[in-house]
Amino acid sequence: QATAFNAPSVFVPTIGTAQPNPVLLPAGLTTGRDITGVNLFENGRKQGALNLDGQSWAEVHDNASLDVTTGLSVENWIYIEDAATQGRVLSKWGSTQPNRSFQMFMNNAIVRFLIGDGSSQASLNSTTSLAQGNWHHIVSTYDGANIKIYINGSADATTAETFTIYNSNQPVLIGGYTGGANLSVNPIAQPRIYNRALTASEVL
Repeated sequence: QATAFNAPSVFVPTIGTAQPNPVLLPAGLTTGRDITGVNLFENGRKQGALNLDGQSWAEVHDNASLDVTTGLSVENWIYIEDAATQGRVLSKWGSTQPNRSFQMFMNNAIVRFLIGDGSSQASLNSTTSLAQGNWHHIVSTYDGANIKIYINGSADATTAETFTIYNSNQPVLIGGYTGGANLSVNPIAQPRIYNRALTASEVL
């Protein structure tokens, strides 16, 4: 919002497409808090979500804080309004190699998570189908050896994989995919990206 950007010493806006710093830098940002100042690990979700309708998405410019290679976690809440959807949840994924880092999307009611190394990709599907008409907490992690998916705080699926994640220059899309394809019709709340794999206790 304009008022937030105009407030002195609160946010430092970044306008260009290639950013050396996070898109918003709150004053007094400390360890254990996200970019809005909220504690990273707390029980319970906040109100407010991107109420997506299959016609729009949110986009974050590529910046150095998104360059992850050996560890990664992607977290969000999603409300399943339509279980029969291929909508993207969080993606930093170009239409062709090598410009692919990671993406999480819904394959109907199944969560799918992919990572790319610039020439190939690895993927994992959840074993659980997300129930329609409910909010679900989803976390996908990669620790350099294993890809994992957690649903509602519990480990759901895992696969062994040795990958160096490619530093794509693609923007991060929330609820969308490159070129405006596969847009989500399901609301998404509190999307977060970490540069390491969260532990099971942190996910819980």
